[in-house]
Amino acid sequence: MKKSSILALALCATGAAFAGSKSTATGNVTIAKSADGSGAVTGMLGAIYNGPLMKQYIGCQRDDSDNVLCLALDESDTWVSCSVKSAFLAQSISSFSPDARVTITWNSAGKCTRIQVVHSSEYQDKQG
Repeated sequence: MKKSSILALALCATGAAFAGSKSTATGNVTIAKSADGSGAVTGMLGAIYNGPLMKQYIGCQRDDSDNVLCLALDESDTWVSCSVKSAFLAQSISSFSPDARVTITWNSAGKCTRIQVVHSSEYQDKQG
């Protein structure tokens, strides 16, 4: 048997091992507040949209002057918000997609300090 045939056979036999990793997180909005009022919120947009919980929300908006407003609500009715004028953070909002994982951090004055948008095949796509 040729080496190429053996390699092809080996790849077929182990094909399941190459299946994509899937996040086991629930995707729920997770809010963490510090005593000084700073904090962070994280959520997977597709999993939140597709999930059975009805209240939770996470999102940001920007205007044409690079003013940013981010809001989040978890299932226990805890809500947080932050705002900032930042061309850099406004660009992050432009990369939101229905299947991204979003983390937003803010300081004690309620100013958004970081918006992280992660796109990964591990995260559930928005359905419907």
